[in-house]
Amino acid sequence: MLFRWYKNWKRGRLLRAGFPAAWVPHLESLPFVSELSGEQRTRLEELTMVLIDQVYWEGREGLEVTNEMRVSVAAQACRLTLALGDDAYRGVQTIYLFPATYSAPGREGESRSHRLGEAWLRGPVVLSWDATRRGAANDDDGRNVIYHEFAHKLDMIDGYADGSPPARNRDAYDTWVKVAGEEFERLKKSTDRGKRTLLDAYGATNQAEFFAVATEVFFERPKRLRDRHERLYGCLASFYGQDPAR
Repeated sequence: MLFRWYKNWKRGRLLRAGFPAAWVPHLESLPFVSELSGEQRTRLEELTMVLIDQVYWEGREGLEVTNEMRVSVAAQACRLTLALGDDAYRGVQTIYLFPATYSAPGREGESRSHRLGEAWLRGPVVLSWDATRRGAANDDDGRNVIYHEFAHKLDMIDGYADGSPPARNRDAYDTWVKVAGEEFERLKKSTDRGKRTLLDAYGATNQAEFFAVATEVFFERPKRLRDRHERLYGCLASFYGQDPAR
């Protein structure tokens, strides 16, 4: 009870102070911000401040974490949660930033792999700043490492990385399981045949990656997703409470 009181008190203090003027240029450098309504812009600023404050930030390989980096990462992540609860990222406590692509151990029996980002269940989010910056600058290619990794964190809220984010109700959950399952199989078949797809082939890896990849396209190529995968678009619009194609 005391912890919750302190958390709410700290959040209130942040919001009363307002979005720092020095952060505004970093926020407005993100292309999607100009498309937000006034209400959405205010909401984004509030969520961004809170996420920056609640996270432990650490640069790796000599990288110094700047306010530009914090605002860019947090604002993109919070775009996903504009219509979700204030505690959607309660599982995000640490963010590690590497300057560029980094090397990490592979799975058992596999060699080390080069990565742009990863999200750990009950653990940190790890990101390449170079990939983060590229994703922020181009919001029409269907690829964004922030959307991808933070979609994983939303998927993990219930303690599982299974590609089934917390639904608003049972009907929404059942619909998601049915539609996402069918679309996942469709992507797998297309990928096996070497066909070009709107959703990146990496989404055919498993259900968790499918949700993360679909989230990237939902926010970056919403009209194409709606036209080609109408039911999937509808499920994502229901979960995120947003209609970016509109």
